[in-house]
Amino acid sequence: MAIDKDIFSSLKFRLTIENYCQTLGWSIYSIDNKVATLRFNMKSGNTQTLFIIKFDSTLEFSCPTGFKFNNIADIPHSLSTLLLMENKKYKWGFWCLEQINNKQVFSIMHNAEMSLIDINYFYKVVIQLVEECEKFEQVLESL
Repeated sequence: MAIDKDIFSSLKFRLTIENYCQTLGWSIYSIDNKVATLRFNMKSGNTQTLFIIKFDSTLEFSCPTGFKFNNIADIPHSLSTLLLMENKKYKWGFWCLEQINNKQVFSIMHNAEMSLIDINYFYKVVIQLVEECEKFEQVLESL
């Protein structure tokens, strides 16, 4: 069922995210009319950060890992291949590289049309991304 995408318009993006997070019992680290940042304290003691960014009629959900590389040549190709293989398992999200503060960072991301996003969809996407990012970091830290 399509949701009224007006709930994520520039003026309502902030209010909608705040309402969803309040309903779910989540705190918002920071928010404006285009970007929301959520932080989750994990059982491992790590904190996972998730960004929600508004683009036209799409929301981008992004959860960057703590694994940063100065340039693409520094990235272990076996790690990239492993994450590409993991992508086929997901209904919510995909692994990618994104540039953050002039570093190449592995992130798990999900893009969705605003008309698809209700509170249940929002919850599933956020939880999937945060849990998969945490799982990935825990595996790498154990190696």
